[in-house]
Amino acid sequence: MDELENYKRANFFPGLQVGPEYWNKIEDYHFGKEKLYNKLFHGYGIVPNFLDSLHVQAEKTKGGLVTFIVGRGLCFDGLGNPLFLYEPQVLVFDSKKYTYPCTIHIVIKYSEVLQDFFQNSENIDLQGYQYKLETAKVDLVQEITEPDITVELARVKLEDPEGTGISEIANCDDFRNPGPNALDYRFVPWAVRTERGVSMYLEKLMIDLFEYTCSVSKSCNEIFPLASLKSMYTVAMTSKMIIQTAGVFFDDVIHLLTPLFDIDHEVLFELADYEREHEDENYNFTTKEEYENARNAMYTLGELLKKYSNKYEEIDLILGEHKKIIDGLKNTIIEKEVTSNDIQFISYKMPRVLLFEEEKYTLVDTINMASAESIEAHRLTFINTKHPSTVKDSFYYPDGTLVYDTIKRWVGGAMKFHLKNIVKGRKTLIIRRTDIYQGNYAVTVTLQGKNNFTMNVDGVDTKNRWRNIYLKINEGEITEYTPEVMFDIGEKGRDNSGTIWVYQLL
Repeated sequence: MDELENYKRANFFPGLQVGPEYWNKIEDYHFGKEKLYNKLFHGYGIVPNFLDSLHVQAEKTKGGLVTFIVGRGLCFDGLGNPLFLYEPQVLVFDSKKYTYPCTIHIVIKYSEVLQDFFQNSENIDLQGYQYKLETAKVDLVQEITEPDITVELARVKLEDPEGTGISEIANCDDFRNPGPNALDYRFVPWAVRTERGVSMYLEKLMIDLFEYTCSVSKSCNEIFPLASLKSMYTVAMTSKMIIQTAGVFFDDVIHLLTPLFDIDHEVLFELADYEREHEDENYNFTTKEEYENARNAMYTLGELLKKYSNKYEEIDLILGEHKKIIDGLKNTIIEKEVTSNDIQFISYKMPRVLLFEEEKYTLVDTINMASAESIEAHRLTFINTKHPSTVKDSFYYPDGTLVYDTIKRWVGGAMKFHLKNIVKGRKTLIIRRTDIYQGNYAVTVTLQGKNNFTMNVDGVDTKNRWRNIYLKINEGEITEYTPEVMFDIGEKGRDNSGTIWVYQLL
């Protein structure tokens, strides 16, 4: 940047003799500051969406002359001068002036025109022009020699292969490739137009919401790989990046929010389609209250977008409805958070995802004691046990829910099996349904034949006999893809196991 000029503002005091030179310095001060402001905050080029934006069109007069009509508008040159064009200007194209092929540029330069002459017939020393009209001059040139004070409005690549002269200039039909003898706008510079800004509070609210949308869509996609969830993540991440890097004017906020409706709509209905296509897995997403809440919020969001009239209050409502949708999506797919105490009392179907100790675990394996195929696939066997048996029982959980399950019971020794679908090194939860009619004992759990853990079966309940006992295996302790697990009760103890669920950290 050039060295900054020392700006000196007028300072009046009694006795100061003020003449035309002094007053002109005051005007130069203000104009100099304006030019600096234009240069720093608006840059170089045409101001968009103001009057005709200095748009150039080619036409023919009734007499057959090719002309360029430059519309009204405003632009700034490289020095910060404001170039006003108050009325459309016409430039006549004379094809005889050029040697082909060549390129001509329609350009504009800053100009000042003295106006309103005050005449003093008695003393010519006391007369002169009262105003300087800030205007601009348009021209056709073959080369831009003064880029700092010249702004290009359009250009034309001229070709005359037949040597008969150019009788017509086409308007631009293809911005990327206008072709010869047609107006080309590709090299026109544009300035930045200042608009209503976005408060830091609204900006933070949008960033947080887009980040929340990214987090939920990513977690949900790890469970159900739906294309719409990937799209939701991409849209939210892009919108967040735009706000954090380029920033947005208030009028642009709606353009970030409008795609959310299409994405929200797509996710909710693709999830319903997925449920129908996998009826045998009994997902039941669409029957949940959280899903219905999300769908209602989606329709409300659509109505808000249709009626949007550029008000802050409406933006707040739109953001609120989108958050309801994401909350509903999260609660539908990821389920609610459970504590270590909650796990033992889960009487409903185990969810595909557990929010446990502020971490997300997904269901990777299930051992069904009633299925010979499941028993064989997991290589489930008994070692040094007495009276191993398989029975079908129905007991209550403490919440009063009656649950049927098939149980393996044994006396002494151990039950051994292998886990499937395991990712090595990840945190893992092994949960089993257990009858605590004869509780208050400890089970030694051996992992991969070397790591020993203790699974406590606490309490005795002869009425509500079902509990879910769990074991947490820390990160890095599983080093095999099908690790061996053994529940050892010792020589004389009694143990039992219903369904076993295995979760791993997402």
